[in-house]
Amino acid sequence: MNWDDLRIVSTVSKTNSYSKAARLLHMDETTVSRRIARLESSFGVTLFEAVDGRRNPTGPCRAILQQLYDVEQTADDIERMLQRHDYSRRRLRLTTIPAIAEHYLAPHLPALLKERPELSLSLDTSDQSVDMSRWEADFAIRLSRPRQGDFLMRRIGEMKLCLIRGRDPDPVLVAYPPVLSATPEMRQLQQVQGDNPIRLETMNLSIICSVVASGQATGVIPEFLAQTLDPNAPVDITPLPESREIWMLSQPHLRNDSLARHISDWCADLLG
Repeated sequence: MNWDDLRIVSTVSKTNSYSKAARLLHMDETTVSRRIARLESSFGVTLFEAVDGRRNPTGPCRAILQQLYDVEQTADDIERMLQRHDYSRRRLRLTTIPAIAEHYLAPHLPALLKERPELSLSLDTSDQSVDMSRWEADFAIRLSRPRQGDFLMRRIGEMKLCLIRGRDPDPVLVAYPPVLSATPEMRQLQQVQGDNPIRLETMNLSIICSVVASGQATGVIPEFLAQTLDPNAPVDITPLPESREIWMLSQPHLRNDSLARHISDWCADLLG
């Protein structure tokens, strides 16, 4: 069995496309198709089925994906170590929202990295949601418990919320986009919205914080950001009854990994 063929299977499963996988692997689509067909012929199974223009993994393919991703990550780590002549360094990937990364994690990252010299951490705070099921991250800090997914999950904290009312006679409303209308923040804001329209939509909590700090807007932000507002800011701060649970997600193959456990405990200590 050729490892390169298995890498192709892994890439197709992540992209659901022969053509996209081919571009990522720097080969043509015909080669990808031929190598998949060779594997299917060798083992007598169908690995992907075409549905609405997508290449979806079949049951036999899904059954091996976790082990396949694990092997792929290990191979990448070995390649990186050999290229850098660094035989002890490990790279792990953590994704979270910018506000948590900036307020809780960033001030303590230097101490963590000095304490664990073998660790190289990739911290992702992009707006696009990282897909843990496709192994795009080793850890994720989420503001709700996932309804499905083969992850290790632990509740590590609670994010309390505050309503910030600007003292301007006619403050504008700032809110999340409609896709997040079911969140506790937006439920609380809707109770005071009345007939007033939402004038600014953003998912960036730092932007919402800056806007409401002007005293000319009303919005909901986490308590830890409300505590950073100038005491003399022309706003009224009201703690809200609803909050957000903070969950730590880890890939299942890290269950008995001591470094991974250290990172998970580190996050729990900071956010608990």
